[in-house]
Amino acid sequence: MGTNLPKRKTIGGKIAALIAFSVFSAMILLAIFLGMLQLNTSVQGKKTQLESAAYIYASALAESIETQDRSSAQKVLRSITRVPNILYAAAIDTNGQTIASMGNVTFLTSDQVEGQPSIFKLLTKGNMPVAVNIVRGDEKVGKLVILGDIRDIRTQLFWTLLTTAVASIVAALLAFPISGPLRKRIVSPIVLLTNAMQKTRETRSFEKLSIAEVEGETRVLVDTFNAMINDIRERDTSLRQLAYFDPLTGLPNRANFQRMLEDSYENKTSSAAYFIFDIDNFHAINDAMGHGIGDALLMDVAARLKSELPENGSIARIGGDEFAAIVPGFITKALAQDVLAKMISTLFEPVKILGHEIHASVSTGIALVSEQAVNPSEIQKQLDLALHDAKNSGLSHFSFFRSEMVEALNEDAELIKGLRAALAQNHITAFFQPVVNLETGYVEGFEALARWIDPVKGHIPPSKFIPAAEKAGLISALGEQVLRIACQQGKSWHDAGKAGWTVAVNISTAQILQSGFVEHVRDILADTNLPAHLLCLELTESVFVGKSMNIVQKMLENFRVLGIMTALDDFGTGYSSLSYLEHLPFDKLKIDRAFVKDARDGSKNTELLKGIISLAHGLGMVVVAEGAETEIELNVLRRFKADSVQGYVISKPLPAHQATLAADLHDKNNPAKMQQTA
Repeated sequence: MGTNLPKRKTIGGKIAALIAFSVFSAMILLAIFLGMLQLNTSVQGKKTQLESAAYIYASALAESIETQDRSSAQKVLRSITRVPNILYAAAIDTNGQTIASMGNVTFLTSDQVEGQPSIFKLLTKGNMPVAVNIVRGDEKVGKLVILGDIRDIRTQLFWTLLTTAVASIVAALLAFPISGPLRKRIVSPIVLLTNAMQKTRETRSFEKLSIAEVEGETRVLVDTFNAMINDIRERDTSLRQLAYFDPLTGLPNRANFQRMLEDSYENKTSSAAYFIFDIDNFHAINDAMGHGIGDALLMDVAARLKSELPENGSIARIGGDEFAAIVPGFITKALAQDVLAKMISTLFEPVKILGHEIHASVSTGIALVSEQAVNPSEIQKQLDLALHDAKNSGLSHFSFFRSEMVEALNEDAELIKGLRAALAQNHITAFFQPVVNLETGYVEGFEALARWIDPVKGHIPPSKFIPAAEKAGLISALGEQVLRIACQQGKSWHDAGKAGWTVAVNISTAQILQSGFVEHVRDILADTNLPAHLLCLELTESVFVGKSMNIVQKMLENFRVLGIMTALDDFGTGYSSLSYLEHLPFDKLKIDRAFVKDARDGSKNTELLKGIISLAHGLGMVVVAEGAETEIELNVLRRFKADSVQGYVISKPLPAHQATLAADLHDKNNPAKMQQTA
């Protein structure tokens, strides 16, 4: 097996480079050490030589300097020329006056050093200054300064270092061929092993490595590699099965289905029918009967759908309870429905599992490609849209993909985009619907309802933008904005003398699940200065489904500690309302419009309404009826002693200033009428 790696990256090359570098570094360090030792010795020798000469001539100059005999001192200095390598000499008296000098080298006062100059400075200048005192008897009469030439030392050091550097380079170059046998003996098996591993990774061929004449740790390394290759080969087979096939049903999985789509696209498959199946209410079956029965149902449904799939078709499990199928060839809607009918017919017989008889059904989305290959992601998008449409139509329905579905999706995306901008630009506001006390006939407060007024499109109905906000995860931001507006308006009414008017705000599940939501509400009250007892938070049963009763109780008690009222909204539309009424400390109960509509004497709806009001009063809660639209409904509610009412019979939701005028007008004209008895 040849080497595929560039030579500079091989282990052998790295080892050879390391040896060469080590040799070169060692010789350079040795040369530097010896050079510095040689330099120090030479400099000290030169200094000793110059100082010896200086002391001799200083003694000869003593009398001349003391007597200021310049001529005699000059004669003494001329004789100093017999000493080799003397560039300059000067005799200086104690007053700093030069009495005599010899030489023509520029000499500065700063060169008259008292101590030893640094070696670097000496080598840079190429000379060495030496100064000794001139003494007459026991008295210092001057100073003799000698400047010696040390360029020979500098030259000698240069040649020493150059020679050593050349020798180091030669030694480093020789290290490459010298290390060859060592590299071949140690590195060659490792190089072969490295290339074998690279080939295994690239080709997944899992070939064993055969290397002769290896022993010791290298043999152990090769044998371990071969054993590992054998294990990997076995595991790779298992992983391929797991990676592309569903272990429960044995069908191709989502990744495999994606490959099928990509293959059909790359092969320019011109026509095919694509199906996506979703088992209806599977999660309910799973939760009620257990995951074991749920798994058995999945296996049974997979086998049934596959049994009636055309021979050239393929089916895969692409999700928890979702299957997808491809039937290539030219297929019209009629042919696709025939294929679907045969597959669905297999589910008409109930599935019997461990004594349970389960009637399974599926919702189906279908996409047809009949002219040219379609991008896999586009096919998946079409299938998802078709399935979504089928599920919205009811159980066991099917839908073909239609271009209008994309338009609806784009409309949703545009709506969500606009909603984000509306939240950022404060185009979301609140309208207020009056709530009237049935006993006094006066307005006691308002419910704040979210409204979106677009500068271009005008009013966007809540039925459109609230579902969009929930889908896009914007419902918390929307709710917070409405809550803050409501609290600000409540404070405005309070300051205007409407001290008894309360304001109620709907709270979504997303808001209530936020960490620190209670503290957040408290902060909004603090920011707006609205008295806490004038705020009522309305929560539906969906907020509490699936949560511990203790957690819900604690949440409501936290609101009560702050002084905030709470109301159970849309009572009667859920399946567990009575248990919530019994255990949770709500202040108010709001009866859904469904029980108020068409309330009249003798109807079953009216008797049920009466029972709900009595039950709520028995539990100590205030009853608010929603959606009253006629005087007859008002009279029935008043006779059953409901506490408050809101609805179009009083006023529709209005902007704050209009709602204020409507409430004032109602209080002025209608209290007597509201106090009538039936």
